[in-house]
Order: sequence, then structure tokens, then C-alpha cells
Amino acid sequence: MRKIETATAQKVLLRANKYRKKASDKTGGLIEEVLRGSHKTYKYILVTALLAKSTNSEIDSLSLQAGDESEGAYDARSLCHKVIVPFEREHYPNGIGGSNEPFLNKPARFTRLSEDNAVRRGNDMETLKKVIEILSSIKSAESAFEYLSSAICDISQISTEDADKYVLPDLDISEADLPQTTLDYIVALTRQSFEGEICPLVVSALEHLFYDGVNKVIPHKVNESGSSSKEVGDIDIFTTSDELLSSIEVKDKDFTKEDVEHAIHKFALSKVEKSLFIFGSKVTFDKDCVFSTAAELGKQGFYCAVISIEDYAKMRIYSIKRNFSINEFVELLLFYAKRINAKDDTIRWIKDCAVEFAL
Repeated sequence: MRKIETATAQKVLLRANKYRKKASDKTGGLIEEVLRGSHKTYKYILVTALLAKSTNSEIDSLSLQAGDESEGAYDARSLCHKVIVPFEREHYPNGIGGSNEPFLNKPARFTRLSEDNAVRRGNDMETLKKVIEILSSIKSAESAFEYLSSAICDISQISTEDADKYVLPDLDISEADLPQTTLDYIVALTRQSFEGEICPLVVSALEHLFYDGVNKVIPHKVNESGSSSKEVGDIDIFTTSDELLSSIEVKDKDFTKEDVEHAIHKFALSKVEKSLFIFGSKVTFDKDCVFSTAAELGKQGFYCAVISIEDYAKMRIYSIKRNFSINEFVELLLFYAKRINAKDDTIRWIKDCAVEFAL
């Protein structure tokens, strides 16, 4: 097994960043295609291999794990976690994918890159083939460094583009400071769900305004529950001393009384005695069963208000003590969209709806 010193790799990476230069040949083009593709894990595998080969010419670029039988095998996961991930976070946020532990995913669990690796057909297989083609063509540390510096050019541009998409252009919205204007915007915005991302973002922004930024509002990635030991609901609110203050469940799809029971039981286990269960404008559910279930559990000491997104918005806007504009509200939506790494379609919808109010 070949070892790579973390400190040495860090120096190589910083030097490649300082002298970054776009490669205009076929390999440079393939690298950009992979980095602009949809498969995060292969992006990290590619950049890690380029750094490894740049640092130690004896590295086998197709190796993924120290247990690989190749003489050039190395611990790609450690190199990525210790060097690539912190570099991306500090210099080019989301330039590669914004992952904390990319080598935990299945494509990185094989001992080495091979077209025989189990992978979904179509785009994923084509990406794997591109990564293999790129790395197989690089024979020296000097060549690897050249393409590493080219990859950093791409990563820098992607990071800039990612940051720009969360910026709201200057909008001249009439009556922007009126609470009704924000409510009208929320009603328009929540006409669409975008796989359940819109409503939690609306709730997060309103909770932020309600607590005036003092307490920490933490929305969780939609449909990826349980990623943190502190996670309780879809949105959790913590005090400045990290004590759980409140928890909110948000459903923008049809649900049952069992969904409500499950949410309230989660709150109860975390000793949240008052909570919210907010549902989208187009969902259907058995109102009698749901409301009676919530009432029964409320009598056991765990009160949960089951409320529509529009009624919740009216209540929160009424309760917010200071004045705020629709522009500030949209900026908060985009802030929390970045926190949960919302889909591009979700972000475009937030901006498009805001633009409509400026016309």
C-alpha cells in the first residue's frame, strides 16, 4: 500500500489552486463533464485520485481502498475526508457536491474502479466510464497536477454559480412592506410543492422572523430524516445553548392519522410538549380522525396544533413583532433553501413568484 501524507497532499492541493489553469484538451473536457454531472460520489473519486497521483506518482489512480491488490493501492477515503472535503468547504462551497463523507456511498465502497462495478445503467455507468478513461490516461504526477489544477478551475466556477443562484435580484415590489403582500406571496408560492420542499422553507423563514433570529431554526433535508442525532421534526428550533425549544412537522402530501401519531410520539420522546403539524394547501386527509387523534394525545400532555400552511402563515405574520418586507422574506427562503440544498426547480420557483410581484 502507498501512503500519502496529509500535510504533503494539502500543500499540493493549495499549489494547484494557486496556479490553476483550465486544460483545453479532451481530458480537460471530460473532467468538466464529470464535475458538472449529477453523480456526486464520482466527482469526489475523480478529484481525490487526481490529488493522490499528483502527490505520489506511484499511486494507482483506479484504486479506491488500501485493501486493493494493486501495488499502488492507497486509502482514498482518508485522503478525501482529511484534505478534499475541508478544502472544498473553505475555498469553494458546493463546488464538488457539498458532501461531508462522500466515500460512504456505494460507488466508493469497491476496492478499485472498474466497469464491472455494480452501478445503475445509463448516466451513472457513463460517468463511471468517463472517470476510468480520465484516470487511465494519466501516467505521471506532473500530468495529474495539470489536470488537478484544471479541475479546480471547474470547481471554482461551479461554486460561484451555486452561490449566485441563492441571490435575489433587486426587485421593486409595490407595497413590499405590507404583511398582506407577504401573505399573498406565500399563497402563490405554496400552489406548488416541488417534492415537499416549498412548505418547510416557508415555515423556516417565518419562524426565523418570529424569533427575530435569536433562536436557531434548523430545517432538515426533505425525505432524508434521521441524518442527525438531534433531529426530531422536519424543522427543529434550538436555543442559543442548543436546547430543543420547538419542533414542527410539515406534510405537503396526503397523510393519515398514523402520520400525526408518529410525529407527536417523536415530539413526546424529545419532551416537546407543544408542537405544530402543518399541512400543504392541496393535501387530503380524514379531518375527523386526524383532529380527534391530535386531541386525544393533547389530553396526555402533548399538544400538537394541526394547521394548514395558509392559516399558519396568517397566525405567524400576525405574531411577528417587527416590520419586514417581502424582499427580506424571500431572502430568508433562499437562505434556508441553501441550508437544505434545495433543488434548482425549487429555487427558481421562489424567485419566479417574487418576480411576478414586481411586474
